[in-house]
Amino acid sequence: MKKQIGILTILLMALGISNLWAEPYLAAWQGVNCNACHMNETGGYLRNDFGRNYGNDLKTFDWQGIAETAQAFTHKTPTFISAGVDLHESFGALFMPAPTGTLASFNPNSPFVPLGRQSFSIGIKANEVISGVFTYRLDINSPTEAYGLISGLPQDAYIKLGRFTTPYGLQLADDNSLVRGDLSNTNVLTFNNPFFSTDGIEVGIYPGIFFLNAAAFNDPAASNDKDFSAKGGINLKEVTLGGSIYDQNTPNGVAGQYGTNLRYGAFGWTHLGPFVILGEFDSGYDTVVSGAVVPQNNYTAYHASVEVDLGKNMYLRFVNEYLTDTSLSASFDGFRDVVSFRCYPVRNLKCQLDVQRMDPTAGAANYTTGPFYGTVLDAYMFY
Repeated sequence: MKKQIGILTILLMALGISNLWAEPYLAAWQGVNCNACHMNETGGYLRNDFGRNYGNDLKTFDWQGIAETAQAFTHKTPTFISAGVDLHESFGALFMPAPTGTLASFNPNSPFVPLGRQSFSIGIKANEVISGVFTYRLDINSPTEAYGLISGLPQDAYIKLGRFTTPYGLQLADDNSLVRGDLSNTNVLTFNNPFFSTDGIEVGIYPGIFFLNAAAFNDPAASNDKDFSAKGGINLKEVTLGGSIYDQNTPNGVAGQYGTNLRYGAFGWTHLGPFVILGEFDSGYDTVVSGAVVPQNNYTAYHASVEVDLGKNMYLRFVNEYLTDTSLSASFDGFRDVVSFRCYPVRNLKCQLDVQRMDPTAGAANYTTGPFYGTVLDAYMFY
């Protein structure tokens, strides 16, 4: 029973239903980069005035009474204080053609699993240069962001100190199953993994045509060691292109611990008429200390998606992802295809439905059957 629940948990994580914050699609539609809408240079959580106004304009139908109620929470705080909330209510389901009845033994009444993620953020500006941001995850009772920011330095430079999201590649959230969740053995590259913190320092150049985010932070598995992650590139009105690197090095020689983990890749997006195209390719390897360094485990992953604007703030997206590692030790090796529909029925409310198919690689860990089919229904209130 525990094994069955564990398999289901891994699969649900692979469905990408644990992290739904950043929306690079919205940035691509506007021809901007992530910090155009967020206080954080790498995107996510607390929105600035531009992000709030953009979100306020996303509405499909003019449900006047509900829309006015949703707008009741406006700028009632001093200009040097800003607050934001993210409230997700989701249901995820996984359907497997396995003859053993794994899902039936886990949940005999329904395959649907309720999920919820809620957070609260507050930002305080001492002046136009110095500010601080704090974000608290209400569902897990844990802070996820707590950093001080010095921005507006010469050449658009900034310095960030504290806990923050690791800068790497596309800040994917609702499509992070393969290029994020399994790309690092400690999940540190997932967008806001709730179980690991990245406390350190980040410096960069933002938000000009050329951007750079580079961070050094405590290793989530070995606090005495430091990790390094960076991304950089060029951001134009119609196209953004960049590259990333992540290095985890724990050279303490303890048997069974990971030695060197390296990830690197390229990413980008473009806006072509009624279409937005996103892509990311990643590669890298792990080595493990076990008396002597064993042959390295090599990773390759990619994400490709096309989203079309249906009008009235309704969007249809097609996603294809792939992950493989030579030891087949990731929680999922294989292909993942998604058809996603999202809309904004009223202001500050996003509704999204994902229908997914997962084709595991033969011989991958915990996978003896397939393909698997899943669906996620998410209602997301934000401010």
